Amino acid sequence: MKSVLILAPHPDDESIIGLLPLRLREECGFSVWVVPATLGSHPDRHKARKLELRKACQTLGFRLRLLKTGDPSSELRVCFEAIRPAMVLLPHAKDGHPTHRRTHQLGVAAMDASRRAFHVVETEYWHPLERPNLMVAASGAQLKTLRRALACHKGEIERNDYAARLPAWMSDNVRRGAELVGGRGAAAPAIAHATLYRARQRAGGKWRTEFRSGRIIESTADLAALAGLWG
Repeated sequence: MKSVLILAPHPDDESIIGLLPLRLREECGFSVWVVPATLGSHPDRHKARKLELRKACQTLGFRLRLLKTGDPSSELRVCFEAIRPAMVLLPHAKDGHPTHRRTHQLGVAAMDASRRAFHVVETEYWHPLERPNLMVAASGAQLKTLRRALACHKGEIERNDYAARLPAWMSDNVRRGAELVGGRGAAAPAIAHATLYRARQRAGGKWRTEFRSGRIIESTADLAALAGLWG
């Protein structure tokens, strides 16, 4: 079974950006692992956030692997070797939150230390990707699942209702993705909600192009063709 590894900056990020891995699990039979880089900035909330994360992963059908205390880069290398993911998701280098940027750095360092090639899909939330090349459409049922998973993170929802605001964010992704992924002047696809990503390869300490033109993933056939790149 092919595996996907989500390197999540915090518990809840696995749900916010989880559309692609959710569809890979549901439609292509992938196993999805969530590895949180942190449990948040408040130690008194770590136990609760861990429980919330477990519930969210159960809702999504994802598997959870927690890092132990110590050197996160070294532990991530162990995770990569144990899981052998066909693809790794992590925040892009300029995402507008310091923990997201640090998570990108940790993930890249661990991949480089593993001395093999990785298929990587970069995510966005706090700052848009400048050059996304992948737009993945969400069905109504998939959006509902993501929102239910996000609602498991009760502490975060109480201070900022990410679950309620997820549809608006994903709707705006369609507006942006129509031209950023589909091409300048392209008509927006007939989809209501989507998530934007950037797919690349990491090998020998350098980034390589995964595919040259942008891809819009609507059907299961579209997704299967993309998943074939990660064999």
